[in-house]
Amino acid sequence: VILFSNNCRPAYTMRFFNKGVHLGMLANLALPSFVTINRKTPQKLLVAAWTSPSLTQKRQLSSVPLPLASENQDDTASTVYTSADITESIRHESEIEMKKVIKLFQSRKTSPLLFQTKDDLTSFTSSNQIQNYLFDCDGVLYRGTDSLPSASLAIQSLLNNGKQVYFVTNNAAASRMELKQKLEKVLRLPKDSLKEEMMIGSAYVASRYLHSRLLKENNNAQRVHVIGTSGLCKELESAGFDISGGPDPIDTTSLWGMSRDELASYPFPEGEIDAMVIGLDNDFNYRKLCIATVLLQRNPGAILVATNRDAYDLVGYDARHLPGNGALVSAVEAASGRTAINVGKPSSVLAEWMMEEYNLNMGETMMVGDRLDTDVKFGNSGGMKSALVLTGCTTRKEMEELILKVEKDTEGEQQKDMVPTIIFPHVGYMAMGQ
Repeated sequence: VILFSNNCRPAYTMRFFNKGVHLGMLANLALPSFVTINRKTPQKLLVAAWTSPSLTQKRQLSSVPLPLASENQDDTASTVYTSADITESIRHESEIEMKKVIKLFQSRKTSPLLFQTKDDLTSFTSSNQIQNYLFDCDGVLYRGTDSLPSASLAIQSLLNNGKQVYFVTNNAAASRMELKQKLEKVLRLPKDSLKEEMMIGSAYVASRYLHSRLLKENNNAQRVHVIGTSGLCKELESAGFDISGGPDPIDTTSLWGMSRDELASYPFPEGEIDAMVIGLDNDFNYRKLCIATVLLQRNPGAILVATNRDAYDLVGYDARHLPGNGALVSAVEAASGRTAINVGKPSSVLAEWMMEEYNLNMGETMMVGDRLDTDVKFGNSGGMKSALVLTGCTTRKEMEELILKVEKDTEGEQQKDMVPTIIFPHVGYMAMGQ
């Protein structure tokens, strides 16, 4: 099956939970397109496309579960799902999950504050004098190219009410400008309504951290070897570093491995390095691991930095584990015998840097995210309030597993910093005065 999309972003998936059908978007068309789905047999797809000068006819596809019609409808009936349908489906899904979470905490000793109304949430943020809001992005404000319920309204209302808003992501693939442009596009915000300084991606933080360590008192060019994307390289170059490594040229797919003899004779054109930064690289391979390992061996004083240590992300209708940057970092650490400095969530390096760079009072700051091990832990360990929304990775089952550990004396102390201050269904609850 080939699905066509005009957003030119391949490899998104559609999930149909009640039918168990997993569909990959394998190709793209540069024209408006839509998919019609047979109501009773969704695995039979008809793909239709038409040319039109009107962009308003565009229909978007998504990676979220969509509702199917009841079985009593006509076999031949079909439907077209738009972004509005997707957003409404996510809203409904998060509110159902919230009810499960409330039921979970009814008889527990350990419980976050649970909010089911916007008024209750507004009362909490007002009474706690929250002035600064830090938002994770994927799973909180958008999924793929689809905005989450009332995300745009929430961001605009916070800004209009004089609140400080920042976007804090462990995704090191994009530069600050690229993240700004994506947020404005996906959330349909007016152009330049967001500022570049509001973007706090782990690629940018890595560049600032190394700048403070290597360039603050030394104006000579310093070389950084990169495992990661062009976005990470751009941020490091903007900070004044010479770069080696980074994305592979298109014609090097035959050079993914490295033999003993090849490594023994490899001339290392990378030269001496002052630091190495590891960000998620979808083309990471044994050759890159060999080169990185020997570079660290040859340059024992080089600073080793990880943009994050995320273990995995979730993809597909059956929540498959997609290895994250933590897997790459662990491979380099194991081979080199070195330990990387993590500058992404939930590290104290990031919290301390933000406090100094943005002059934040952490007692008046709230971190809003969808993950317990990064977003919530970062907020709690940094002295902020932490808010969990249910539009991303965390489910009622994961919350139950965490609470069981917290309530056990042997493991509780290690897990307490992953319990959120508050939980509410989706970020739309933060739209002030709406």
